[in-house]
Amino acid sequence: MHDINELIDNVRRNEEIARKFFEIERCILSIGRCDQFVSTLTKEVQKQFSVPYVWVNLINEAPLSHLIESLEKMPDLRDRVLFTRRRSMIDIIKSSNKTVLVNTNLSQCREIIPSVYRDIISSVAISPLTIDGELVGLFCQADSDSSRYDATTKDTFLLDQLAIKISICLSNVTAREKLEYLATRDPLTGLLNRRQLELMLDREFSRSKMQERDLTVVFIDCDAFKSINDTLGHNCGDEVLEYIAKRLLKYVHKQGLAFRFAGDEFVFVMPGKSYEQAILVAESIQEYLQSNPLRYKSNLVPITISYGGASVISDSPSNYKHLLKVADERLYDYKNNRKRLVPTKVFKFLNRLR
Repeated sequence: MHDINELIDNVRRNEEIARKFFEIERCILSIGRCDQFVSTLTKEVQKQFSVPYVWVNLINEAPLSHLIESLEKMPDLRDRVLFTRRRSMIDIIKSSNKTVLVNTNLSQCREIIPSVYRDIISSVAISPLTIDGELVGLFCQADSDSSRYDATTKDTFLLDQLAIKISICLSNVTAREKLEYLATRDPLTGLLNRRQLELMLDREFSRSKMQERDLTVVFIDCDAFKSINDTLGHNCGDEVLEYIAKRLLKYVHKQGLAFRFAGDEFVFVMPGKSYEQAILVAESIQEYLQSNPLRYKSNLVPITISYGGASVISDSPSNYKHLLKVADERLYDYKNNRKRLVPTKVFKFLNRLR
């Protein structure tokens, strides 16, 4: 009789766990964005299983590198998602595809634990997440109770099942986000493309008018780019564009957005910033490039840029296309006025190679 009651209790417990798994899966299955996926998943696991600390580790490289920028901007996810080196994950789970339970020497897991939890937790369950058989992350559940995730007394079968379900859903989400990312980005530089520029400016121009706040756009053009291509080849030309794009992202990152417009032309947009503030950014980019030539094979390739900007307050454009037109005209005025100056440095370098 005792055995039957115990069996019935086990069945009921398993049914309850299965119900909770189903509820978690139902909540995350149709989510199309990774930030919503991480937020919903971690909160649901906390709710369904009363786990105090839940987070996701994702690798900071392909195939998930396109997610880093968007997820790191989400303040609500600061303690729920962590980007980690794949090597650090492998060091913990070894070659196993099973959940690892740790309740001693947690310092070995330090790199995969959010800093806010490091002095709080006493045990952690670490489940590998895979896409197409490749390790892409870890799903972590932790408690201040050292006995909760004790490898000597706990079986990991159910945790492994949960990790499999999470991996399937993560694969779906990242595939959708990858397609969206590719549709909005320039494939060479990784910057947002011209279509995204137009969509953003249409929205921000209306907002600027309604809120009576400034909106500034700046065109950037690489001097003597055709000559660089003709002399050193298109591979070098591509590296020049990537080099400029990286510097553009670094200087604009927290103040606005950067776009590849066409060819060797770039645009950055700064909502809420004046013409003078945006031009200072362009000048900083110009100064950096002039002082730091691109290393290409055995050559140090000098790079100079021209720029031109326009803003809603200083130029009173009728629409965003007019705003772009004014900035573009100023770029070419600037370029023509200095044709005999800075680019000479580039031409002298190229002439030595001919």
